[in-house]
Amino acid sequence: MIRINLLPYRAARSKENIRRQVSVFCLSIMLLIIVFWVFNGFLKGRINNLSANLEDLKKEVQRYEEKAREVEEIKEKLAELNKKIEIVNQLKAFRKEPPQLLAEMTEVMVPERMQLTNFEADNNSISLKGMALDNETIAVFMTRLERSSRFNGVALKSSKQESKFNIDMKNFNIVCKKAATQEPDKKKADK
Repeated sequence: MIRINLLPYRAARSKENIRRQVSVFCLSIMLLIIVFWVFNGFLKGRINNLSANLEDLKKEVQRYEEKAREVEEIKEKLAELNKKIEIVNQLKAFRKEPPQLLAEMTEVMVPERMQLTNFEADNNSISLKGMALDNETIAVFMTRLERSSRFNGVALKSSKQESKFNIDMKNFNIVCKKAATQEPDKKKADK
């Protein structure tokens, strides 16, 4: 029988297997490097994309901050205008009060028997100084003030005898408070 020596064949086969395994290993390493390189490129692209988006967002935030500043400036101007409007409305509401006080004062005065020399009014009180022929005239004037709807808390601070133009006259000083005005009722009626 013929004998065939298979040892070199087995050795060649094992060398071939080793070469194949080394080739597969090298190809695997190369494939892994290529995959890492592609993945790295993908990540760099994504980073660049996100950086561009971040820059766009920063620019947009800056625009919105400028608009927010403009809005704040407009709000401040609006608040200032509202204060001015409120002041104008207050002035409108109170512009009628002094003429009405004077008109009411002329109605309660005793004609040809007295005269006012000083009329001072603030938010709540009125100070009246004047001259009258006698105490009875002052009393009538005070009574008329108390009966008026515009004045309350009428009080005589002082009364002095004084001679003017060869006539004995009484110098008086009266203090009273303003009664509540009818403005709030008108505002309620307008609403």
